Amino acid sequence: MRIANWQHFGLRENPYDTSPLKEGASLPIQKAFVGREKEQTFLDHLFLSGNRVCLAVCGDVGVGKTSMVNFHKFQWKYHKEQLLFSSRKEIEAHRNLLTKEAFLLEIIGSLLREIELLDSTLVKDELLAKLGTFLDITYKKDLSFEANIMGSGIGMSRDTVIDKPDHLPMAKLEGYFQDLLEFIRRNEIGGYRYSGIIVHVNNFDVVLREEDQRHRVVQFFGEIRDLLQTPNAFFLFLGPSGFFRQIIAPEQRVKSIFHPAPMMLEPLSKKEIVHTLDERMNILKSETAQKYIKPVSDEVVFRLYDIYQGDIRSIMSALNDIVSQYSEQVRSPLVLDEAMVLLGDALWERISQTVSLTREQKQLLLHIAASPSPLTQKQVAEDLHKEPANISGYYFRRLKDAGVIELKEQKGKLKYWGLTSQYLPLHEYSASLIRLKEGQSELDHQLSMF
Repeated sequence: MRIANWQHFGLRENPYDTSPLKEGASLPIQKAFVGREKEQTFLDHLFLSGNRVCLAVCGDVGVGKTSMVNFHKFQWKYHKEQLLFSSRKEIEAHRNLLTKEAFLLEIIGSLLREIELLDSTLVKDELLAKLGTFLDITYKKDLSFEANIMGSGIGMSRDTVIDKPDHLPMAKLEGYFQDLLEFIRRNEIGGYRYSGIIVHVNNFDVVLREEDQRHRVVQFFGEIRDLLQTPNAFFLFLGPSGFFRQIIAPEQRVKSIFHPAPMMLEPLSKKEIVHTLDERMNILKSETAQKYIKPVSDEVVFRLYDIYQGDIRSIMSALNDIVSQYSEQVRSPLVLDEAMVLLGDALWERISQTVSLTREQKQLLLHIAASPSPLTQKQVAEDLHKEPANISGYYFRRLKDAGVIELKEQKGKLKYWGLTSQYLPLHEYSASLIRLKEGQSELDHQLSMF
């Protein structure tokens, strides 16, 4: 796949970067973040209502939870009357984080790194130097222990849960956390004084995809319940739409320390996403260009919005794919059919790089892509005049294993198959290609008349 030359569009960098907005990135969060005024007002009121907060922020993957919380942290770190310190990098939820000890170590480590970034002279302070040394020793012990386990021939993956030797007593570790919190409250950091901290934990979406992790996540919140009641500490946990209902609410002891209802994030509207992308291009306009050219028309963004149901990450990923295929001199934004053909070309290229398909398997995939609704294996066999016995093993399995098709629904014994979300735009590909060719043929006919 080609790499887009953004200078051709009058832009310094990629406006469709799918990474969440955060403090210190090349795309300034204070300028690039758009919308969510209602959610920001709610968070402001919540943070002003007491000296601690524990809130679940829920929404579908790609809805913009991380960018929204990162912007809120930025505002409270630099622009409110009563400032709250936070790390620009969120804590990532994963299997090995799901203990109180690991969680405390991650919080202490992230806060120390942020203090060093803002004022490196402070790390010479006796407390911070001691905490830094403690973390170094702890991580080295962990690595050494894991290396010994590996060397012994015992199999161990990255997510293996093991008991490491020489654990620090929990009371001592909690004391270190309290000492660091008080240090932040007492000392000026980077020219600012802070009244507390925000702890932002990301990606429970990822952890909870694994069925065996649900019980461990519930246990984790029970274990850290007392920590979440720390004065002057504001905890934000980001997870999928059912995170609060399935994990927090059933455990009354845990639910009682959370805000009574989660913050539910819905997708931005079509116009808000277009506005967001326009703002990014305004920020990234090249200093040497009089103006920038939008790579695609707003109509393309609207269509991708419908395909991906408002998932802004998938929309921007698709826009990246479209631009990567566009090698001609840029004069005007791509219209819908042009963009969908280029996106289809990129997806077909990705499939060919992922899995080697026979002519018959490609024919089957084209048939599924051309169908507006999911198909059963029996329907496919009848349409393509294939033996039903061969459809499941020879034709479907390879595409399923490659992540191109998936089971969409089951009614009794009937299973309905369709494209995975990544490849949904292939539904548009053939029709857009035909319309473009018809349009070109009509243009050629008109030109021949002169």
